[in-house]
Amino acid sequence: MIFEPPLFHHSKLQELLSPEWEESVRLWVKRDDLIHPVISGNKARKLSLELSQWNIEQPSHVASMGGNRSNFLHALSFVCFSYSIPFTAFIRGHEPQDYGPTLTDMVSWNTNLQFINKAAFRNLREEPGATGLVPEDAIWIPEGGSSVSALEGVIQSVFELDKEPDYIFVPVGTGCTALGIALGILEKQWKSKVIGVVVLKGAEDIESSLLSLVKESGRDWPGNLVLEHRFCDKGFGKLSRDVINDLSYFESLWSVKFEPVYSAKMCNAFRAYCREGLMANKQVILWHTGGLQGNR
Repeated sequence: MIFEPPLFHHSKLQELLSPEWEESVRLWVKRDDLIHPVISGNKARKLSLELSQWNIEQPSHVASMGGNRSNFLHALSFVCFSYSIPFTAFIRGHEPQDYGPTLTDMVSWNTNLQFINKAAFRNLREEPGATGLVPEDAIWIPEGGSSVSALEGVIQSVFELDKEPDYIFVPVGTGCTALGIALGILEKQWKSKVIGVVVLKGAEDIESSLLSLVKESGRDWPGNLVLEHRFCDKGFGKLSRDVINDLSYFESLWSVKFEPVYSAKMCNAFRAYCREGLMANKQVILWHTGGLQGNR
């Protein structure tokens, strides 16, 4: 399967019921979760330019890294399988006795899984070429797809919007998506603020990695981006009963499927901003970054 341009259709902007905690707000959700059955959400955005290049010249091998439930690795594994490109995925931690759905899918797509310890994973993240782990014939795609190419793909997605919101809420893992949306807003010469809801606990240094990425892209730091650290709960993938209950509540309220690691925390942040009186009479977009395969 080759993904011919346009690689992915535009996602719809779906209006949502104004919640009881702020009835004056006008609210939409950007349904990037519907872009593709497997390569959904920000994974499609991050890979769009990469795949355009692959349609011209395919790499002989691809390598990347992530956790054993990584949505990005899952999407990239499917893409490489579709193009018949060998894919090596470096997975943080010991090999589990029983594979979950994410790893099971990746094995079925002929991914070469390499499990490495935390120290090796950290070294691979910081300087992949110096570790001796990455196959010499492989192109390297950073963890979570966070690259200049991915950033450009996200920036392009903002031009699908035909209305200027006051705020856009988006969950933050690596931060590439939030950064790209903020830069895209500035390119459209809009004044919207982007609230990046950080889902990792203790990730206060995320701004420094994003500063490096924006510098590499030849741009300046967007002043309309706010990184919000109050809603990480117990941390990445460590879910409290409160988050699970909130997830069920938001899904019931809006009849939209979310997941607890990213999008539920984004919704929590939006609700808190409403209760703090910041969303009165505002127009707001919740940017759904997909990842629903992780619900399995």
